[in-house]
Amino acid sequence: MPFMAPAPVTERKTRLGIPRALFYYAYFPFWEVFFSELGAEVVVSGRTNKKILQEGLSVSTGELCLPIKLLNGHVADLVGRCDFVFLPYIISTQKGSYYCPKLIASPDIAKAVVPGLPLMSADVDIDNFFTSLFATLREVASKLSTNPVRIYAAFRKALERQELFECHIHAGALFEEALAAARQGRSPADDARGPAGREGEGPLVAVVGHTYLFNDPYISFDLLHRLRERGARVVTSDSLSAAQVGEEFSALEKGTHWSLGNRVVASVIRFSRRRDVGGIVYVTPFGCSSDSLVKEYIDANLPERKPLLVLTVDEHSGDAGVVTRLEAFFDMIARLPAGAG
Repeated sequence: MPFMAPAPVTERKTRLGIPRALFYYAYFPFWEVFFSELGAEVVVSGRTNKKILQEGLSVSTGELCLPIKLLNGHVADLVGRCDFVFLPYIISTQKGSYYCPKLIASPDIAKAVVPGLPLMSADVDIDNFFTSLFATLREVASKLSTNPVRIYAAFRKALERQELFECHIHAGALFEEALAAARQGRSPADDARGPAGREGEGPLVAVVGHTYLFNDPYISFDLLHRLRERGARVVTSDSLSAAQVGEEFSALEKGTHWSLGNRVVASVIRFSRRRDVGGIVYVTPFGCSSDSLVKEYIDANLPERKPLLVLTVDEHSGDAGVVTRLEAFFDMIARLPAGAG
């Protein structure tokens, strides 16, 4: 019998789960590259569907807002499919503004309600003088690699991917478009025709709100696609840079103190002044504590009136009502005199 060499033993990669919820829509390009470069297999939860939402509702208490309930469903979807679930404590990403307490505490909430959760966390707090993004991620990365040179190289590559992704977002691309372009290493200048949202002859509609709401097709009732189906060109509040948000608030007496609320208010004010924007859709989750004051800020500071549709979504919302309200919204835009808005 001929000698058979034993098959080489291959070490299985650590599987790192990332929920497709909350800050996934802002920072996934960074996380994907960072952990992949450290040798981990990045596993993303499934796209939001009825099963994931119902799972989140079943383990969540009633006072939690819809985004947190949905996060719990995505976390539960990852249990058993990965070795760790990465869920950072994101406290502040800009000086002087913070995320709401429920978002900050979302890792603790998930750990409390989802049994068997192998959680991996890192603190992100730009207002804390004694910490830095690299320092806090280095501690997390030590579970995957002990080589400091490799960790720093992964950090630099992840920053490059994130910066390229944000360049596409600020140029007007939607999340999936920007993610695909960044993965391919394309710059906005490489897209000769510009983002698909700027093509067509229909009205330009600004969609504002939390990125994890309007970018999730299931929970937003596929709002962005529905607008494009009607021939509308779409721009979102994600397209504003941090500097542009700060510029809009420099003219106001004070901000909302909440990072996400500041972005919503700043984008509505900015879009209301743009002559090419025909109307604004504001997507907000029912029961959001920070958003409860945002509408008051908008009403008090809106420089010019435009058709404004406020869509409040929760686990009981139905798409029939959304369709009817969108029809009325487009009728309002059509009734405006040419060049108005």
